[in-house]
This record gives sequence, C-alpha cells and structure tokens, in this order.
Amino acid sequence: MAAPAQRLLVDVHTHVYLPRYLSFLRARSAVPRVFTRTTPDGASEERLLILDAEPSGGRPMGPQYWDRGLKLDFMKRHGIDISIVSSANPWLDFLSAPAAHELAHQLNDDLETYCSTSPALAGGPLKQLYGFGLLPLVPEVTTASLLDTVHQISALPHLKGVIMGSRGLGNGLDDDALEPVWAALEHAGLVVFLHPHYGVDGKEWGGRDNGHVLPLALGFPFETTIAVTRLILAGVLDRHPGLRVLLAHSGGALPQLSARLASCIAHDP
Repeated sequence: MAAPAQRLLVDVHTHVYLPRYLSFLRARSAVPRVFTRTTPDGASEERLLILDAEPSGGRPMGPQYWDRGLKLDFMKRHGIDISIVSSANPWLDFLSAPAAHELAHQLNDDLETYCSTSPALAGGPLKQLYGFGLLPLVPEVTTASLLDTVHQISALPHLKGVIMGSRGLGNGLDDDALEPVWAALEHAGLVVFLHPHYGVDGKEWGGRDNGHVLPLALGFPFETTIAVTRLILAGVLDRHPGLRVLLAHSGGALPQLSARLASCIAHDP
C-alpha cells in the first residue's frame, strides 16, 4: 500500500519588502515613502506611509519585513511548511509606465532569487519559499509591457502568480483593457492574488482618531468585495474559466453576501 501523501501547511498571504524596493521607498520624499523618526523614548524607528493622510503617522517597519531569516524563523515557530510571499503594498501604480515596468522586472527577479535560494523541504524537491510577482499596472502602461511582464513571471520557476490591487489600470478590474492580461494569466496558469490597498472613502470613518482599525478591518474587506463582484458581473470568469483568483482576507464580505448578490442579479429588471 502506498504511503499517504504528506499534508503541508502553506501560508499564501505573507508579505515582504525586498531590499531594492525598501531602498526605493526610503529615497522618496512623497507618499508612498519610508522615513525615520524619533520615538518619545528617544529611540529611532522607521515608518511606512502608503496613503495620503494615513492615521497614526504611518506603520512601523522592522527587519521582519525584509530579513529572510526572520521569515523562516516565523514559519518554523508556527509549523508553516511553505510560504508564498508577495510584495506588500503599495505596489507600482504611483510610478510612470516605463519606471513601473523596469522596477517590476527587477523586483520579480529579486523575488525569484529570494525564493530559489531558500532552504528545501526535508525529503523532497520543494522549497520553503515561493512568490507572487508584480505587474506594472499603471494607467499609461501598454498591453505589450503587461504581457511581457506576465511572460517574465511565467518563466521564473519559483513565482506562481501575481499580486494585484483592486484598481487595475485605474478603472477597476472590470476594465476591458485588462482582457488581454486575464487571457495571458489564464494561459500561463498563474494565480491572481487580489489584495486591497485603497479601502473606501475615508469620510465614512468620521472625525474620531481610531487609527488604522476602520480602514483595515472594514475598508480593506469592503474594497475586495466590490472589486471581485465587479469582476464577476463583467463576465471575466465566464470568459476565462481557467483563471484562478485568490482573494485576500477570506474574500472580504463576499462569502456572507454571495446569496444576496445572486438574488439581486436574478431579480434585477
């Protein structure tokens, strides 16, 4: 009798700021950027600002975001066999199209090295780290640039998909201009990891200082829910049945609202 297959614990949602990207953000004076400040107790700390008027003076940055050894230690501590890492937001949509194309290719190569040189799982050919690459999704980018980057990622053996925000080229994921990209991703067998970044209109959170709680706990899942619903209504998954889409944060509110959405679709006059 054949031995049962090993069951692996795989973490598909874990982020990294690769050193090249971190240096790029540190050199910027405008949002998004990484800056250093002095804490009330006199210590020095780095903070990340990814959106205008972000609460709490941005988010603390530490070596756990770029030190691969700390990533592997975290995996060992929690019994994680494989992590599929992805660049943390912000991605590249604040750049010009040529700059986004160049940086995406560099970061994809960096991520391939980060993963391919990671330790192997005991007793098999698998590595402990794989990745989701980046596409230069900016409004002015050409289709040729996007398809070239899909081809690059598909040729990197340790990159298994792409991480993508909800705005696409600026008009959402139901934008007809993305149709060649969906087709290329489907053909390449790459997973689309749909991850929120922008939240919803900040005026909805009122005037109280609640830090990041409302934008992250509610804004991110609502953003994902709206984005994927538009994708469904546009027929993208009907035209590309082999396209695999992975939704961050348990799909936002889609699992809870799917029946309500279906009812509204069925009864809309």
